Amino acid sequence: MKSPIIKKINYVFIVESHNDLDMIVPLIWKFSTDEYANVIIINTSPGFLSVNDPRIAFILKNPSVKYIEMPKDFKFLDDISGYIYSKMKIGYFHRKYLNSTLGYSQKKFEKIPISKNLTTVVFVSYFLDHKAVKAAFSWANKYNFIKVFNNHGITPFVVDKTKPDTYLIAPEFDICILTKNSAKNFPNLNYQKTKKIYAAPRFSKEWCDRLSEIYPEKLIDLKKKKFRPTFMLSKWLIKDDKEMILSAIKKVSEMKDTEITVKPHTRGMVLNEPLPSNVQIVGEEFHSRKIIQESDVIIFTRSSIFLDAILLNKPVIHLSYATSVDLASDALNSCKTYSHQDLVAKLNIIKLSNQIYSSEDRKKCINFYAGDNYDNMLNNIHNEIKLSVKKFNK
Repeated sequence: MKSPIIKKINYVFIVESHNDLDMIVPLIWKFSTDEYANVIIINTSPGFLSVNDPRIAFILKNPSVKYIEMPKDFKFLDDISGYIYSKMKIGYFHRKYLNSTLGYSQKKFEKIPISKNLTTVVFVSYFLDHKAVKAAFSWANKYNFIKVFNNHGITPFVVDKTKPDTYLIAPEFDICILTKNSAKNFPNLNYQKTKKIYAAPRFSKEWCDRLSEIYPEKLIDLKKKKFRPTFMLSKWLIKDDKEMILSAIKKVSEMKDTEITVKPHTRGMVLNEPLPSNVQIVGEEFHSRKIIQESDVIIFTRSSIFLDAILLNKPVIHLSYATSVDLASDALNSCKTYSHQDLVAKLNIIKLSNQIYSSEDRKKCINFYAGDNYDNMLNNIHNEIKLSVKKFNK
């Protein structure tokens, strides 16, 4: 008796920025290991991302993965506007007005070389306020494709239930991948037929190990080694005290034999303020994993990247006094600081003993933010999506 023919499934991943690539690339890699998967990466921001990105280059070592660059319609206008406003150091206006106006025609998605007769799953990381998602969603609806939302962050802070992000237009996704705390922030995702998978692929054990291959740790000459704190900044908005954070950077720079790295937020954050000579501002070309590996401690307010440091057993410090939000889990209470003096005191403890949280705190933190089954997370997500696809096809 002949064995039944198993049809392949198309998995189309829409990528817009460094931020969402970090969160979705573990799924791209996992599905690329499935012999019954056709994996297609759609890069909708070729001006920011390219095949030279180490994460994309790693995935493309698998020759079966297709990679397509899809620039915006009238991209030259976007490029001109972005250049002018960046020179004027008011990039916010470009992002808010022209950048948000230019979009993607559905015709571009129609040209994606896939068999529409096969079951197709489309992954996005944002909502309909993003032009790429809006066009991809219309295309997916036309052919009755399965639509998956993979959240681009983990929402590390306490969510104010009285002020959820209701302004975000959430379409009716078939599957949502996000943490339980993030779900509180997105009430529009409570579509009754939506399958929820509570996980954060970016912080799975499997992908953590892959990142160590992609960004191998650099050996440091201990004789020349200085103390290296890194500030991972979030967008200021109204939640972080910009002046207090800049003051904290300057205060830490006064510590003996210290070299500071400052990593602005990945989505166009500009930092023009004068800082001491031992403070280095790094751009998007420096991946957070590489920075964390070469740092002695990660200092943050609302950035999800602190969890990457926890996975690597690096010390972290929360600038509790410079932000209006509190961490959603009490696992890192020992890492909170309440003044410049408290910050410097904890940094001195780290210089001496290298750690300020316990192994129990670390485990509790990973379970809360990444998910209970961190060791087998990607396998679970892969299996759950394939099971859901079978149910949709019945």
